[in-house]
Amino acid sequence: MSEGSARGSETILLVEDDPAVRAVARRGLTRYGYTVIPASCGEEALELAEKHAGGIDLLLTDIMMPGMNGVEVGAAMLLREPNLKIFYMSGYADQDLVRQGLLSPGSTFLQKPFTPQDLAQNIREVIDGSNPGSVSSGQRAEEA
Repeated sequence: MSEGSARGSETILLVEDDPAVRAVARRGLTRYGYTVIPASCGEEALELAEKHAGGIDLLLTDIMMPGMNGVEVGAAMLLREPNLKIFYMSGYADQDLVRQGLLSPGSTFLQKPFTPQDLAQNIREVIDGSNPGSVSSGQRAEEA
């Protein structure tokens, strides 16, 4: 996928507790044309989503966070927006997260670290429906 085909105009709710990762992801996605609503935790993400006037096309969330984890944020957001696409990210391998019961097999997942271009390209694929599963290794999250 070329850099131009990674571009988009959708709105992404970005939930990441690490300020440096959040800043890099936000800058990169903004550079590719996306509108990004950054949140440092699940609770803040839900508040921002409630206040946001327009729709949210995709939730990009870290899985392992203090307080509300990314899976819980995803579940809460799906109650508000049933057609929302969810893209998980973590420094942990997808198989480890499945084994711990935090990630369902087949969930859309990107393992950290990643480049802004990798992130934008994979988000484009998730939004377009051409990426049905894990992208950390090019496959869906595996059953342990």
